[in-house]
Amino acid sequence: MKNILVTGSGGIGGVNFIRALRATKEDFFIVGTDFNQYYLEFPDVDVRVNTPRHSDPKFILEIKQIISKHSIDFLHPQPSSEALVISQDDELKSKTFLPSSSVISHDKSTTQKILSEKNIDVANTKTLDSLDHLEQSFTELGGGPLWIRSKKGAGGNLSLLCENTEEANHWINLWILRNKAKLDDFLIQEYLPGQNIAWDSFWFNGKLIASYTRERLEYPFKHISPSGITGTPTVSKIIVDEKINSLCELAIRSIDSNPHGNYSIDLKGDVQNNMHITEIDSGKFHTTTPLWGFISSKIFKQESIYNLPYLYTKIGLGEISDPEKLGNDIYPNDTLLVRHIDCGDWIIKNDGTKVQVL
Repeated sequence: MKNILVTGSGGIGGVNFIRALRATKEDFFIVGTDFNQYYLEFPDVDVRVNTPRHSDPKFILEIKQIISKHSIDFLHPQPSSEALVISQDDELKSKTFLPSSSVISHDKSTTQKILSEKNIDVANTKTLDSLDHLEQSFTELGGGPLWIRSKKGAGGNLSLLCENTEEANHWINLWILRNKAKLDDFLIQEYLPGQNIAWDSFWFNGKLIASYTRERLEYPFKHISPSGITGTPTVSKIIVDEKINSLCELAIRSIDSNPHGNYSIDLKGDVQNNMHITEIDSGKFHTTTPLWGFISSKIFKQESIYNLPYLYTKIGLGEISDPEKLGNDIYPNDTLLVRHIDCGDWIIKNDGTKVQVL
């Protein structure tokens, strides 16, 4: 039996990653960590460890102690913040299946700059040196509404769709006043009204192994969120679009000459629904990717290698040295995933059949 350590295991993504591994026929001894002692009760792990936040100097030391104590064979950091600090430690990175820390550390503005230089369609983006430049930025981006966003972070962090410079100025100043952000943390991005798309991919030594595409249709509690974006969707749908596949593969190869591990992309459509990349998260599964892995094993009854967390773990353990290419669009087209707090998780197949997942 192999010993696995999952950090951030109490979050939705971490819980689903462990659930995906448990859905296979293989037994794993799993240690889960999280800084939140309450959320740590959620994952199906053998050992729970309440650790400091990733920003605490003691975090790395404690992870190393856990690895030594439990003879950990493979380390999976679920949150991108933890993946970054772990990838920067050579000893810990050797236990992972992560891209280089220089790729993981790209923020939204850096990614947009790299892609723009490669003539890849992105959401037009501006950074701010001073609030006095807000008017100029709004003019250059065609006027409101425009997104005020954080350069880093997930779940709509620091985001608000602002109609004008006055709203943007108040929004930015509010977070600065609360000491929750600095001016340099923000960027301004054009508003794209088309489809909201997520593309997840898995790579090995520069070779694309698998990908699939989802359209995000609904978010939880969007009516009480200022931005309407609250992170992981409650309703999403598998779609097949060769143009999106080609665009995203090109984008990944543009930011990393030798893609290795997990890469997720957010895209939005413009008025004509032409796709523009808004963000790339390297080294991380989107939150529901492990849930789709669980669904692959339990509902679709696919081979276990289509359960991407399982395939990723087996490669990380060195038990698969030359993974076969599964290709794009590995899950059935038009499958809906519907989920909400205390309501269970369901898929609705393209023939209308409804199946409870959790």
